Amino acid sequence: MTEAFDRADVADVRGVADVADRADAAPVAHVPARDHRDDKDGVVGVRFVEAGPIAYCAPGSLNLGTGDYVVVRTDRGERLGWVVLAPDQVLGANVHGPMRVIDRLAGEADVEAYREQQRRAAEDLGRAQAIAARRDARVRVASLIYDLSGEHGDLTFVAREQDEGEWLRRETSRQLDADIQVQQVGDRDRAKSLGGIGQCGRALCCSSWQVEFPAISIKMAKDQGLTPNPSKISGVCGRLLCCLSFEIDAYREILGTLPKVGKRISTPVGRARVLSINALTEVVRMRIEDTNEVVEMPGAALRQQYGTTVRPVELEDEVERPIHAQDRDRR
Repeated sequence: MTEAFDRADVADVRGVADVADRADAAPVAHVPARDHRDDKDGVVGVRFVEAGPIAYCAPGSLNLGTGDYVVVRTDRGERLGWVVLAPDQVLGANVHGPMRVIDRLAGEADVEAYREQQRRAAEDLGRAQAIAARRDARVRVASLIYDLSGEHGDLTFVAREQDEGEWLRRETSRQLDADIQVQQVGDRDRAKSLGGIGQCGRALCCSSWQVEFPAISIKMAKDQGLTPNPSKISGVCGRLLCCLSFEIDAYREILGTLPKVGKRISTPVGRARVLSINALTEVVRMRIEDTNEVVEMPGAALRQQYGTTVRPVELEDEVERPIHAQDRDRR
């Protein structure tokens, strides 16, 4: 009888660059039976690559739960993946399009085949890069993944110009002795495939947990008070840091209630011009016009004076009236 294996006991499926070092890991241990949901007609979510997209699959007669390793039959061979969404976590009515069927729970032979193809992919990745470099030195191979049989491979590459990669598909298929399918991706996709360490000292978000790339703009850096220095706000992919989007909503919510830098506002000690704003501490630094003195004022004090929104005092601007009760009574 085929045994199921725990995800932690299988080699990491995140990439191919460091798989060779883990290929000779200890044999896979048996896992105690889990109390899974007894719904054989549900839908489960399966991942084949760490932080990759979720494929919705029909479990057939299998009783599956999160963490189970499974073998899924695709039009390009069998793939080993793991369940990340149990049947009770997926609403089948919201799953559209053709659905793959899980063939079986992953057994010892499947795990060994997976490890063998990971070792092969790690070696062939360098060969594929050499093939690409002979044609165009600017083409960089991002990833290479084989199915369990090794007959089919999926290769991604980065190129500066739009390239369908037919020449790369033809040459790699011939020299690597497999049916290779190629796809052009961007620099961020390559970083996601290879992995690495970010400026923060932690594993890249894109290769460890982030499924999709957020839209990033230089304005996000400016709104957070960051110097637009490419070396400071760019990731290992050479693009703007994805984490610039993580807290931008909070920054904009705070800054939306405070005056903009360079604007003139009224304060309890006279009119002043805003010099800078520390969004984290919500402190506004300003210069008093009458005394030329530089002072700092908590953002809460400005909100208390002006209400939820602070408007700059300019001739062409409309100044919003205070919202306090005593002010309404005087009108």
